[in-house]
Amino acid sequence: MKHYLKLVLVFISTGLFLLIAFSYWLDPYGIYLHSSDTFPRKIAAADKGRTVKPYQVMHAAPYTLLIGNSRIELGMPFEHPFYQDKPVYNMGLPGAGITMQYDYAKHAIANNDSIKQIVIALDFLDFTSRANHINTQVDNSSWRWRLTSDDNAKSLTEKRHYYAERMSLLFSLTAIVDSISTVTLQSNNVNALNRFGFNDGKLYQFHVAAEGFGALYQQKAEELDNSLSNKQLVFAKNSYHLNKLDNFLDLLKQNNITVFLLINPYQKPYLDKIKQHKLDSHFIVWKQELASLAAQHQLMLFDYAIRSHLVNEVVSTQSRDAEDSPYFWEPAHYRPAFGNLILDSLLTGNCHDLCHIYND
Repeated sequence: MKHYLKLVLVFISTGLFLLIAFSYWLDPYGIYLHSSDTFPRKIAAADKGRTVKPYQVMHAAPYTLLIGNSRIELGMPFEHPFYQDKPVYNMGLPGAGITMQYDYAKHAIANNDSIKQIVIALDFLDFTSRANHINTQVDNSSWRWRLTSDDNAKSLTEKRHYYAERMSLLFSLTAIVDSISTVTLQSNNVNALNRFGFNDGKLYQFHVAAEGFGALYQQKAEELDNSLSNKQLVFAKNSYHLNKLDNFLDLLKQNNITVFLLINPYQKPYLDKIKQHKLDSHFIVWKQELASLAAQHQLMLFDYAIRSHLVNEVVSTQSRDAEDSPYFWEPAHYRPAFGNLILDSLLTGNCHDLCHIYND
Protein backbone atom coordinates (compact mmCIF):
# COMPACT_ATOMS: atom_id res chain seq x y z
CA MET A 1 0.00 0.00 0.00
CA LYS A 2 2.83 2.37 0.88
CA HIS A 3 4.56 1.55 -2.41
CA TYR A 4 1.34 2.35 -4.27
CA LEU A 5 0.98 5.71 -2.48
CA LYS A 6 4.59 6.57 -3.33
CA LEU A 7 3.94 5.83 -7.00
CA VAL A 8 0.82 8.00 -6.95
CA LEU A 9 2.75 10.81 -5.26
CA VAL A 10 5.59 10.55 -7.80
CA PHE A 11 3.09 10.49 -10.67
CA ILE A 12 1.25 13.58 -9.39
CA SER A 13 4.48 15.45 -8.65
CA THR A 14 5.88 14.66 -12.10
CA GLY A 15 2.64 15.72 -13.74
CA LEU A 16 2.60 19.03 -11.85
CA PHE A 17 6.24 19.67 -12.71
CA LEU A 18 5.61 19.00 -16.41
CA LEU A 19 2.57 21.32 -16.43
CA ILE A 20 4.56 24.11 -14.79
CA ALA A 21 7.46 23.56 -17.21
CA PHE A 22 5.01 23.56 -20.13
CA SER A 23 3.48 26.87 -19.00
CA TYR A 24 6.88 28.42 -18.36
CA TRP A 25 8.25 27.37 -21.77
CA LEU A 26 5.20 28.54 -23.73
CA ASP A 27 4.97 31.69 -21.62
CA PRO A 28 1.37 32.55 -22.62
CA TYR A 29 1.59 36.04 -21.12
CA GLY A 30 5.12 37.00 -22.21
CA ILE A 31 6.32 37.61 -18.65
CA TYR A 32 9.52 35.54 -18.62
CA LEU A 33 12.89 36.34 -20.12
CA HIS A 34 13.51 33.65 -22.75
CA SER A 35 16.38 33.81 -25.23
CA SER A 36 13.96 32.83 -28.01
CA ASP A 37 10.21 33.12 -28.34
CA THR A 38 8.73 30.18 -30.27
CA PHE A 39 5.19 31.56 -29.96
CA PRO A 40 5.51 35.38 -30.09
CA ARG A 41 1.78 36.14 -30.28
CA LYS A 42 0.47 36.04 -26.70
CA ILE A 43 -3.23 35.59 -27.42
CA ALA A 44 -4.38 35.26 -23.82
CA ALA A 45 -2.48 38.39 -22.79
CA ALA A 46 -4.48 40.67 -25.10
CA ASP A 47 -7.40 41.07 -22.70
CA LYS A 48 -5.23 40.86 -19.56
CA GLY A 49 -3.01 43.88 -20.16
CA ARG A 50 -3.57 45.41 -16.73
CA THR A 51 -2.55 42.10 -15.15
CA VAL A 52 0.41 41.05 -17.29
CA LYS A 53 2.07 44.29 -18.37
CA PRO A 54 3.58 45.09 -14.95
CA TYR A 55 5.27 41.68 -15.07
CA GLN A 56 6.24 41.90 -18.73
CA VAL A 57 7.99 45.24 -18.34
CA MET A 58 10.19 43.96 -15.50
CA HIS A 59 12.21 41.97 -18.06
CA ALA A 60 11.83 44.28 -21.05
CA ALA A 61 14.71 46.70 -20.28
CA PRO A 62 13.22 49.31 -22.64
CA TYR A 63 14.97 52.45 -23.80
CA THR A 64 11.61 53.91 -24.88
CA LEU A 65 8.37 53.63 -22.92
CA LEU A 66 4.98 54.37 -24.50
CA ILE A 67 2.19 55.47 -22.13
CA GLY A 68 -1.53 55.88 -22.70
CA ASN A 69 -4.69 53.86 -23.23
CA SER A 70 -5.80 51.46 -25.97
CA ARG A 71 -5.14 54.04 -28.70
CA ILE A 72 -1.39 53.93 -28.21
CA GLU A 73 -1.43 50.17 -27.53
CA LEU A 74 -3.03 49.52 -30.93
CA GLY A 75 -1.70 52.50 -32.83
CA MET A 76 2.06 52.49 -32.42
CA PRO A 77 4.41 50.42 -34.60
CA PHE A 78 6.81 47.97 -32.97
CA GLU A 79 9.71 49.16 -35.14
CA HIS A 80 10.67 52.73 -36.00
CA PRO A 81 13.86 54.87 -36.15
CA PHE A 82 12.46 56.88 -33.22
CA TYR A 83 13.36 53.93 -30.97
CA GLN A 84 17.04 54.23 -32.00
CA ASP A 85 17.39 50.46 -32.55
CA LYS A 86 16.86 49.92 -28.83
CA PRO A 87 14.12 48.06 -26.94
CA VAL A 88 10.73 49.70 -26.61
CA TYR A 89 7.83 48.77 -24.33
CA ASN A 90 4.20 49.70 -24.96
CA MET A 91 2.46 50.34 -21.63
CA GLY A 92 -0.84 51.28 -23.30
CA LEU A 93 -3.69 50.16 -21.01
CA PRO A 94 -7.17 49.83 -22.57
CA GLY A 95 -9.80 51.66 -20.56
CA ALA A 96 -7.35 52.92 -17.94
CA GLY A 97 -7.46 56.43 -16.56
CA ILE A 98 -4.36 58.55 -16.15
CA THR A 99 -3.78 57.52 -12.51
CA MET A 100 -3.39 53.89 -13.52
CA GLN A 101 -1.41 54.84 -16.62
CA TYR A 102 1.11 56.87 -14.64
CA ASP A 103 1.28 54.44 -11.71
CA TYR A 104 2.16 51.62 -14.12
CA ALA A 105 4.72 53.88 -15.79
CA LYS A 106 6.33 54.62 -12.41
CA HIS A 107 6.53 50.87 -11.82
CA ALA A 108 8.28 50.45 -15.20
CA ILE A 109 10.77 53.22 -14.34
CA ALA A 110 11.45 51.74 -10.90
CA ASN A 111 12.34 48.40 -12.50
CA ASN A 112 14.26 49.67 -15.55
CA ASP A 113 17.04 52.24 -15.32
CA SER A 114 17.34 51.69 -19.09
CA ILE A 115 14.37 54.00 -19.79
CA LYS A 116 15.64 57.23 -21.34
CA GLN A 117 12.65 58.51 -23.33
CA ILE A 118 8.90 58.37 -22.78
CA VAL A 119 6.01 59.10 -25.11
CA ILE A 120 2.85 60.18 -23.28
CA ALA A 121 -0.30 59.95 -25.41
CA LEU A 122 -3.02 62.18 -23.95
CA ASP A 123 -6.72 61.49 -24.40
CA PHE A 124 -9.50 64.01 -23.89
CA LEU A 125 -11.97 61.70 -22.14
CA ASP A 126 -9.26 60.57 -19.70
CA PHE A 127 -9.24 64.15 -18.34
CA THR A 128 -13.01 64.55 -17.91
CA SER A 129 -15.30 64.10 -14.91
CA ARG A 130 -19.03 63.83 -14.42
CA ALA A 131 -20.58 67.27 -14.24
CA ASN A 132 -22.18 66.50 -10.86
CA HIS A 133 -19.01 64.98 -9.38
CA ILE A 134 -15.67 66.61 -10.16
CA ASN A 135 -12.99 64.05 -9.30
CA THR A 136 -10.28 65.25 -6.94
CA GLN A 137 -8.56 61.91 -6.38
CA VAL A 138 -8.63 58.25 -7.42
CA ASP A 139 -8.44 55.13 -5.27
CA ASN A 140 -5.60 52.99 -6.61
CA SER A 141 -5.91 50.16 -4.07
CA SER A 142 -7.28 47.77 -6.70
CA TRP A 143 -3.95 47.72 -8.56
CA ARG A 144 -1.33 49.21 -6.22
CA TRP A 145 -0.36 45.79 -4.84
CA ARG A 146 0.66 44.68 -8.34
CA LEU A 147 3.31 47.39 -8.65
CA THR A 148 6.72 46.92 -7.09
CA SER A 149 7.30 50.68 -7.19
CA ASP A 150 4.96 50.79 -4.16
CA ASP A 151 6.57 47.79 -2.40
CA ASN A 152 7.24 49.59 0.87
CA ALA A 153 3.62 50.68 1.13
CA LYS A 154 2.16 47.21 0.64
CA SER A 155 0.22 45.55 3.43
CA LEU A 156 0.54 41.84 4.15
CA THR A 157 -2.75 41.23 2.33
CA GLU A 158 -1.51 43.11 -0.74
CA LYS A 159 1.70 41.09 -0.76
CA ARG A 160 -0.35 37.88 -0.64
CA HIS A 161 -2.36 39.12 -3.64
CA TYR A 162 0.86 39.82 -5.53
CA TYR A 163 2.46 36.42 -4.98
CA ALA A 164 -0.80 34.57 -5.53
CA GLU A 165 -1.22 36.28 -8.90
CA ARG A 166 2.37 35.58 -9.92
CA MET A 167 1.84 31.90 -9.12
CA SER A 168 -1.48 31.78 -10.98
CA LEU A 169 0.18 33.14 -14.13
CA LEU A 170 2.57 30.20 -14.04
CA PHE A 171 0.45 27.38 -12.67
CA SER A 172 -3.35 27.39 -12.74
CA LEU A 173 -6.07 25.91 -14.89
CA THR A 174 -6.37 29.27 -16.65
CA ALA A 175 -2.63 29.37 -17.36
CA ILE A 176 -2.73 25.86 -18.81
CA VAL A 177 -5.71 26.67 -21.04
CA ASP A 178 -4.05 29.91 -22.11
CA SER A 179 -0.84 28.01 -22.92
CA ILE A 180 -2.79 25.71 -25.21
CA SER A 181 -4.53 28.64 -26.93
CA THR A 182 -1.12 30.28 -27.43
CA VAL A 183 -0.19 27.32 -29.63
CA THR A 184 -3.49 26.67 -31.37
CA LEU A 185 -4.46 30.29 -32.16
CA GLN A 186 -1.09 31.67 -33.33
CA SER A 187 -2.28 32.22 -36.90
CA ASN A 188 -5.90 33.18 -36.10
CA ASN A 189 -7.37 36.67 -36.50
CA VAL A 190 -7.61 37.35 -32.78
CA ASN A 191 -5.86 40.10 -30.84
CA ALA A 192 -2.52 39.27 -29.27
CA LEU A 193 0.20 41.07 -27.37
CA ASN A 194 3.87 40.49 -27.94
CA ARG A 195 6.15 40.43 -24.90
CA PHE A 196 6.84 44.15 -25.39
CA GLY A 197 3.19 45.13 -24.85
CA PHE A 198 2.16 45.82 -28.46
CA ASN A 199 -1.33 44.70 -29.54
CA ASP A 200 -1.48 43.53 -33.17
CA GLY A 201 -5.21 44.32 -33.53
CA LYS A 202 -5.94 41.30 -35.70
CA LEU A 203 -9.47 41.04 -34.34
CA TYR A 204 -10.24 44.24 -36.25
CA GLN A 205 -9.19 42.50 -39.46
CA PHE A 206 -11.65 39.69 -38.70
CA HIS A 207 -14.55 42.08 -38.04
CA VAL A 208 -13.83 44.16 -41.13
CA ALA A 209 -13.76 41.08 -43.35
CA ALA A 210 -16.87 39.57 -41.75
CA GLU A 211 -19.08 42.64 -41.21
CA GLY A 212 -17.42 45.57 -42.94
CA PHE A 213 -16.23 48.88 -41.51
CA GLY A 214 -19.85 49.97 -41.07
CA ALA A 215 -20.34 47.69 -38.07
CA LEU A 216 -17.25 49.05 -36.32
CA TYR A 217 -18.25 52.67 -36.98
CA GLN A 218 -21.80 52.11 -35.80
CA GLN A 219 -20.64 50.37 -32.62
CA LYS A 220 -18.24 53.20 -31.78
CA ALA A 221 -20.88 55.86 -32.47
CA GLU A 222 -23.32 54.13 -30.09
CA GLU A 223 -20.61 53.79 -27.42
CA LEU A 224 -19.76 57.48 -27.64
CA ASP A 225 -23.41 58.56 -27.57
CA ASN A 226 -24.07 56.45 -24.48
CA SER A 227 -20.92 57.58 -22.72
CA LEU A 228 -21.17 61.28 -23.48
CA SER A 229 -24.93 61.51 -22.88
CA ASN A 230 -25.34 59.37 -19.79
CA LYS A 231 -22.25 60.50 -17.92
CA GLN A 232 -22.61 64.22 -18.75
CA LEU A 233 -18.86 64.66 -18.87
CA VAL A 234 -17.00 67.94 -18.50
CA PHE A 235 -13.39 69.05 -18.32
CA ALA A 236 -12.75 70.85 -15.03
CA LYS A 237 -9.48 72.57 -14.19
CA ASN A 238 -9.93 71.75 -10.50
CA SER A 239 -10.07 67.99 -11.03
CA TYR A 240 -7.02 65.89 -10.15
CA HIS A 241 -6.04 65.18 -13.77
CA LEU A 242 -3.78 68.12 -14.62
CA ASN A 243 -2.06 67.97 -11.24
CA LYS A 244 -1.43 64.25 -11.73
CA LEU A 245 0.23 64.91 -15.10
CA ASP A 246 2.21 67.82 -13.65
CA ASN A 247 3.60 65.65 -10.84
CA PHE A 248 4.41 62.85 -13.25
CA LEU A 249 6.35 65.22 -15.50
CA ASP A 250 8.30 66.41 -12.46
CA LEU A 251 9.23 62.79 -11.68
CA LEU A 252 10.42 62.19 -15.23
CA LYS A 253 12.57 65.31 -15.09
CA GLN A 254 14.14 64.13 -11.83
CA ASN A 255 15.03 60.86 -13.56
CA ASN A 256 16.54 62.66 -16.58
CA ILE A 257 14.05 61.05 -18.95
CA THR A 258 13.27 62.82 -22.23
CA VAL A 259 9.52 63.38 -22.62
CA PHE A 260 7.39 63.59 -25.76
CA LEU A 261 3.82 64.80 -25.22
CA LEU A 262 1.12 64.18 -27.82
CA ILE A 263 -2.65 64.37 -28.10
CA ASN A 264 -4.08 61.30 -29.79
CA PRO A 265 -5.63 61.68 -33.23
CA TYR A 266 -9.37 61.12 -33.60
CA GLN A 267 -11.11 60.57 -36.89
CA LYS A 268 -13.77 63.02 -38.13
CA PRO A 269 -16.81 61.11 -36.77
CA TYR A 270 -15.25 61.17 -33.29
CA LEU A 271 -14.57 64.91 -33.44
CA ASP A 272 -18.12 65.40 -34.70
CA LYS A 273 -19.48 63.54 -31.66
CA ILE A 274 -17.53 65.80 -29.32
CA LYS A 275 -19.15 68.81 -30.99
CA GLN A 276 -22.59 67.19 -31.13
CA HIS A 277 -22.53 66.63 -27.37
CA LYS A 278 -21.47 70.24 -26.76
CA LEU A 279 -18.02 69.33 -25.47
CA ASP A 280 -16.10 71.24 -28.13
CA SER A 281 -15.51 74.24 -25.84
CA HIS A 282 -14.24 71.88 -23.11
CA PHE A 283 -12.04 70.24 -25.72
CA ILE A 284 -10.45 73.57 -26.64
CA VAL A 285 -9.89 74.60 -23.00
CA TRP A 286 -8.33 71.18 -22.29
CA LYS A 287 -5.85 71.67 -25.11
CA GLN A 288 -5.01 75.15 -23.87
CA GLU A 289 -4.38 73.89 -20.35
CA LEU A 290 -2.17 71.08 -21.66
CA ALA A 291 -0.22 73.57 -23.79
CA SER A 292 0.29 75.78 -20.75
CA LEU A 293 1.45 72.84 -18.65
CA ALA A 294 3.81 71.67 -21.41
CA ALA A 295 5.30 75.19 -21.59
CA GLN A 296 5.90 75.18 -17.82
CA HIS A 297 7.95 72.02 -18.29
CA GLN A 298 9.66 73.37 -21.42
CA LEU A 299 8.11 70.65 -23.55
CA MET A 300 6.57 70.65 -27.00
CA LEU A 301 2.98 69.43 -27.27
CA PHE A 302 2.08 67.65 -30.52
CA ASP A 303 -1.67 67.91 -31.14
CA TYR A 304 -2.96 65.33 -33.66
CA ALA A 305 -6.60 65.86 -32.68
CA ILE A 306 -7.12 68.32 -35.53
CA ARG A 307 -9.07 67.97 -38.73
CA SER A 308 -6.15 67.02 -40.94
CA HIS A 309 -6.68 65.39 -44.34
CA LEU A 310 -6.02 61.92 -42.89
CA VAL A 311 -8.55 62.51 -40.13
CA ASN A 312 -11.16 63.72 -42.63
CA GLU A 313 -10.74 60.71 -44.95
CA VAL A 314 -13.43 58.27 -43.82
CA VAL A 315 -13.69 54.84 -45.38
CA SER A 316 -16.91 53.63 -47.02
CA THR A 317 -19.02 51.78 -44.47
CA GLN A 318 -19.60 49.11 -47.12
CA SER A 319 -15.92 48.24 -47.39
CA ARG A 320 -14.69 44.88 -46.15
CA ASP A 321 -11.08 45.43 -47.11
CA ALA A 322 -8.83 46.53 -44.21
CA GLU A 323 -6.47 48.24 -46.66
CA ASP A 324 -9.20 50.72 -47.62
CA SER A 325 -8.62 52.47 -44.29
CA PRO A 326 -4.87 52.29 -43.62
CA TYR A 327 -4.80 54.94 -40.88
CA PHE A 328 -7.87 54.17 -38.72
CA TRP A 329 -9.70 51.03 -37.63
CA GLU A 330 -12.62 53.16 -36.50
CA PRO A 331 -13.01 56.79 -35.33
CA ALA A 332 -11.38 56.22 -31.94
CA HIS A 333 -8.43 54.00 -32.83
CA TYR A 334 -5.65 54.80 -35.25
CA ARG A 335 -3.48 52.16 -36.88
CA PRO A 336 0.32 51.74 -36.84
CA ALA A 337 0.53 53.50 -40.23
CA PHE A 338 -0.63 56.67 -38.46
CA GLY A 339 1.61 55.80 -35.52
CA ASN A 340 4.55 55.77 -37.94
CA LEU A 341 3.70 59.33 -39.00
CA ILE A 342 3.40 60.41 -35.36
CA LEU A 343 6.84 59.03 -34.55
CA ASP A 344 8.24 60.64 -37.71
CA SER A 345 7.11 64.04 -36.47
CA LEU A 346 8.34 63.44 -32.90
CA LEU A 347 11.70 62.50 -34.35
CA THR A 348 12.00 65.48 -36.68
CA GLY A 349 9.93 68.08 -34.83
CA ASN A 350 7.98 68.67 -38.03
CA CYS A 351 4.26 67.86 -38.22
CA HIS A 352 3.68 69.02 -41.79
CA ASP A 353 -0.13 69.25 -41.84
CA LEU A 354 -0.92 66.32 -39.53
CA CYS A 355 -0.73 68.13 -36.22
CA HIS A 356 -0.33 71.44 -34.47
CA ILE A 357 2.73 71.99 -32.28
CA TYR A 358 2.45 74.05 -29.11
CA ASN A 359 5.96 75.25 -28.48
CA ASP A 360 5.71 78.12 -25.99
